[in-house]
Amino acid sequence: MTRRRRSARTESRIQRALRPSRGRLAASWLVPRWLAIVLGVASFTGALLLLTSPRFRVEQVVVRRESASAQAAVTRASQLSNVVGHNIFLVNTTRVAQEVAAVPSVLRARIMPRLPNVVEIEIVERIPIATWRTPAGAFLVDDQGYVVAEAPEGAPQREPEDQVRLVVKDTTGQEVYLGAHINQHALLAARELAKALPIAGAGVREVEYSSVGLVFVTDRQWRVIFGDTESLNAKLANFKSIVDLARSQNLNIRTVDLRPKDRPFYQLAPG
Repeated sequence: MTRRRRSARTESRIQRALRPSRGRLAASWLVPRWLAIVLGVASFTGALLLLTSPRFRVEQVVVRRESASAQAAVTRASQLSNVVGHNIFLVNTTRVAQEVAAVPSVLRARIMPRLPNVVEIEIVERIPIATWRTPAGAFLVDDQGYVVAEAPEGAPQREPEDQVRLVVKDTTGQEVYLGAHINQHALLAARELAKALPIAGAGVREVEYSSVGLVFVTDRQWRVIFGDTESLNAKLANFKSIVDLARSQNLNIRTVDLRPKDRPFYQLAPG
């Protein structure tokens, strides 16, 4: 028994002697990982410096375009709490783009941070195609029916492609304001009809959007009621037939109603 105990104690001392110390265990874990740790600490320190350095605080918001939309975009972006004066790496570009696109004359926007302290905005502006006149004022609208801006006083706006003037008088009583949408189908139909009526033999003096739909006043003072935007080709064909009839018989027409496309009718002017 004594020999066995001595042998056990001897083996225990040998095992303790052979067991690695805590320091060696830590070293064996640390040595293969030291580079990653150093790089991690350096990255953290560098990121902290970038996020806290005054050099990277946004000082300027610019738009590479001179226009009313550009100025409005700069104003909108500058008013955001997370842009000017804040770290450029923390700018929420998605939110800023959404805010800038909320400007009525801006179709879409892209935000580009420029180191060290400039935020650049790239905008695509809405292109007005018509002036929409209401009792509350006149507004410019794009081809989506979006109210872009207040119409300037003076000559009516022209379309960029074919220079056709289009002014629509809205008598429906619908409220129109910046950022609102007017009836896109009526707008686009009015634009196409304003081009087509002269080809059919009648110049356009006025376009009205009323409770009965689209109404045109021609150069002969005819009041032509198209109504809704359905079956426009059929209505144009009927109108052309009435124009030809009026010319051949020298009729003095006051009103043409094209809404019943199978049986359109006209009324003569009194006297």
